[in-house]
Amino acid sequence: MIKQANQPEEMNAIIKAKCPDCDAELDIPKDIEKGEILSCPSCGLELEVKQIQSGCVDLQELTIEGEDWGE
Repeated sequence: MIKQANQPEEMNAIIKAKCPDCDAELDIPKDIEKGEILSCPSCGLELEVKQIQSGCVDLQELTIEGEDWGE
């Protein structure tokens, strides 16, 4: 990895979290935003960032609801 000169260390900081499915450790970039979707590198589960609060990230399994066509 190439580091740019005069780049603060905090810019490269990451938040650690665990996958709710397989308990793999996830490295989440500190600049992540609410609503972003991450994928677990171990099991492939897609996770949505629900909340970010003082360095803690709330992740929830991404659920895609199908449309109800009235059938």
